[in-house]
Amino acid sequence: MNGTGARLWRGSFAALAAVLVGLVGAGPARPVLAEPVAAQIQSIPFTQAEVTSPDGGHAFVIAWVAPPASGSVQIFARTSPSALGPDGTGKLVGSAGAVGHVTVADLPPAGRWYFELRPRHGAPLVTAERSLHLATAPNFRDVGGYRTADGRWVRMGLVYRSDGLDRLSEADLARIGRLAPALVVDLRTQSERSRGPDRLPPGADPMVADVAADAPPGQGIAKISTADDAADFLVLANRQFVSLPSAKDAYTRLFARLQGPPDGAKTGAVVYHCSAGKDRTGWASAVLLTALGVPRETVMADYMASNGYLVEKNRAMFSAMPPQQAAKLEPVFTVRAAYLNAAFDEVDKRYGSFDRYLKEGLGLDAPALARLRARFLAGAPAEVHE
Repeated sequence: MNGTGARLWRGSFAALAAVLVGLVGAGPARPVLAEPVAAQIQSIPFTQAEVTSPDGGHAFVIAWVAPPASGSVQIFARTSPSALGPDGTGKLVGSAGAVGHVTVADLPPAGRWYFELRPRHGAPLVTAERSLHLATAPNFRDVGGYRTADGRWVRMGLVYRSDGLDRLSEADLARIGRLAPALVVDLRTQSERSRGPDRLPPGADPMVADVAADAPPGQGIAKISTADDAADFLVLANRQFVSLPSAKDAYTRLFARLQGPPDGAKTGAVVYHCSAGKDRTGWASAVLLTALGVPRETVMADYMASNGYLVEKNRAMFSAMPPQQAAKLEPVFTVRAAYLNAAFDEVDKRYGSFDRYLKEGLGLDAPALARLRARFLAGAPAEVHE
């Protein structure tokens, strides 16, 4: 399920895998290094970093690449993305060189494990496995953990994307609850919400942001006759994520909340979702990551990863259909690069540039973008220290 989704990411780490061939695992633990002074204003030296869990959340492989000048790297495990969490700076679980990997297999059960990569020179990076391996919401995953074009990193543990939350098992609901989300944003239509109301974890406030409320009547799966029709339907839908007034309103309100809670509102993580977590949710993630400075290639990889996370869910659904119907509908239940590119093309057509779309379409002027980046980005731009 999610293991297949995780494998999609390994293509982007081909270079990392190559340099890791022949490396040994974690060596003996060294004395804890003092944290860099004013680490929050230092650049993070890592150019690649990834956490995977081949067995679905029990053992973890942490791999990274940093310049040789960064020196050796220590890995600390903790259950909070912040050193101010209940377990402080965490437990030292391994160390290696500037390019390396460690395998951690003896951690006790926890809601989620984060790993701080602490170099001898430069600011540390906190990362985690992106997926939570939820059986009843397989596309539930962290939006963070990506490097920006200027060398900063998108923080993890702040915002999550997901497929539908209406069929969550008790166990998966409890897993989400341990993330302590303050807000769950539902991007679905009124009819979708009526058929399957969200199951909310304790303490999370709901917010409806109906992206497709203004979609023309008669537009839907019932009109699809061929696989080409299905693909065209998704291309049109992605264009409407930019063009529909309801979409503009929904994403504007979502991004207003992503900048931080208003006065008096609870502070905590944000979860946003639709039904499959790939289209309306996919555009929200693409806009957020692009606004934060993540390269388009990485944005597209995050978008396309839904195919892997949803593969078993879709396989079960298609197996219950006649083969011809499954083949016809396959483009609706998967993602293609053409779908996301259609939304970006619509941005260029209507606004002339992505920056103008952020400002004029979503109300993200310079101060708003500064708030968004201050909240979500870790480290200083790398060029400042070159």
